[in-house]
Amino acid sequence: MRNSFNTAGFSEVVHEIRNDPAEAAFRYSAEAQSSPYRGLSAKIGPALFGTVKSARRFSVELRDVSDAPGAEGPLPMHLALTGVASCALTTLVGGGSAQSVVFESADMDIAWDGGAVTSRIDVGGVPDDETVAELVGQVEQFSPNYTTLTRPVPVALRYGPDAAPAHTATTEGAPATGRPAACRVRWISGTQLASVPLDQEPGDQAPGDQEPGGELRVDAPKQLTGVDWGPNPQEYLLMGLAADVASHLGRIARELTGRAVTWRVTVRGTEDVGGLLQADPSAVVQLQDMECAVSDAAGLSGAELEKAAAAAWAASEVRYLIEAAPAVRLASHRVESCPA
Repeated sequence: MRNSFNTAGFSEVVHEIRNDPAEAAFRYSAEAQSSPYRGLSAKIGPALFGTVKSARRFSVELRDVSDAPGAEGPLPMHLALTGVASCALTTLVGGGSAQSVVFESADMDIAWDGGAVTSRIDVGGVPDDETVAELVGQVEQFSPNYTTLTRPVPVALRYGPDAAPAHTATTEGAPATGRPAACRVRWISGTQLASVPLDQEPGDQAPGDQEPGGELRVDAPKQLTGVDWGPNPQEYLLMGLAADVASHLGRIARELTGRAVTWRVTVRGTEDVGGLLQADPSAVVQLQDMECAVSDAAGLSGAELEKAAAAAWAASEVRYLIEAAPAVRLASHRVESCPA
């Protein structure tokens, strides 16, 4: 088991998928709440891993996008970037482990500047630059979240009592107002990683919770050989979208109506792990069937709800990342091994 990466366990998942393609559909959900009393928070929802139901519990308290710079806690964009980078590193280490590569380290810095994403993977222990280039190429081809970033993925927006789709087409143009965000994701062992916003310092956190200013812990579910140390990369990306939309809803509703109300947003998406594991050459690698549902807010008319939802959707930078496939730059660097 190289790099504490359970390649035998992944081989078993591949075998199950080839015997029953339904086992490849991993369905995730995440929910965010923007409250005038409790602030902004996000949590993962129930998941379906193939035919196995899972009800894990992880949550994170967030900084609202309208908070002044310097406020405590990660932004919704930090969750989304964590999801992209941790998925990329998991793909890189998993691919290398299958090729008998032993890693000393693997880190990824990723940044959003309001219109484009820049990232860099630093890899230690890999013997040559050609191997690094090959592994990064696998990331660009087989990482579900990274390919979601580079290929436009439509997200259906639903709101109102009947929750009918209000928007199903890709929205063009970056949001007018944005806030830069960046984080550094560090591979620890196996499928465990840790992410820190680059303007935050790590802190202690209670089991199951991720406190403001602390590391964001990432892990695969047990069905993908993890130990449930934290949400998985896909769940981070979904939490980021839900929290970003919820945060903008709170701000926009206050501007439109002068009232502060609580908003709940649920995001769902499907991953075909047959693409990640290369078990099915025809599998779609990027996330699919994505939808964002906005619950009714107390005291708002149908017209106010529609206006607030449309404006929050247009303002969401995480939505833009997923739907519009903005410019993405990925660099890599091989870190020389320290002499014994």
